[in-house]
Amino acid sequence: MTSLNIMERLKTETAHYHRQVEQNPYAKAIMDSTITIEQYRAYLEKFYGFLKPLEDQAVTLPFWAETGLDIGIRGKAGLLEQDLMNLGASEEQIKQIPRCNDNNLPDISTPEGLFGYLYVIEGSTNGGQIMTKRLSQFLPIEADHGLQYFNAYGVETRTRWSEFIQLLQQSIHTPEEQDITVFTASETFRLLDQWINT
Repeated sequence: MTSLNIMERLKTETAHYHRQVEQNPYAKAIMDSTITIEQYRAYLEKFYGFLKPLEDQAVTLPFWAETGLDIGIRGKAGLLEQDLMNLGASEEQIKQIPRCNDNNLPDISTPEGLFGYLYVIEGSTNGGQIMTKRLSQFLPIEADHGLQYFNAYGVETRTRWSEFIQLLQQSIHTPEEQDITVFTASETFRLLDQWINT
């Protein structure tokens, strides 16, 4: 198996879970332009409740250097905090946002698991461009004011995605490594969908 097959496997084997998470009520309301600013804030809070505990775990992992990944660039919780503050939330309110517990989060304790999780989060920045365009058409928010999470990389979105794919392909080689990466990506989609819908 070549490392290139990991991308084919990820795309194919996570497709069902990927489609599922895109069917949540918030995403549907964004696409049909019916989401309110209050619902949008609730949606961002859901993402924050899922991503923040994972990023808190991620920064303590000992293998960042060997992955070639930069948590300073790939981290998204800070962008969500900025968006929420732009939408009127205080720092204290952000601290009170419910967070997903460890039992309902994907396992990112290995490089393979971390790459599987980040495949979902980094991949979502591509769709985030569509969300940014749609949301800015009918809500009083802009790319740098309330849309920093969805517009995480702006004009650099494709470049950042290409860099991530390259690092993933350089790091994940054996069938066993691929299995863990694909499983974690699927679990990330599944658990995120479950969290958003609770």
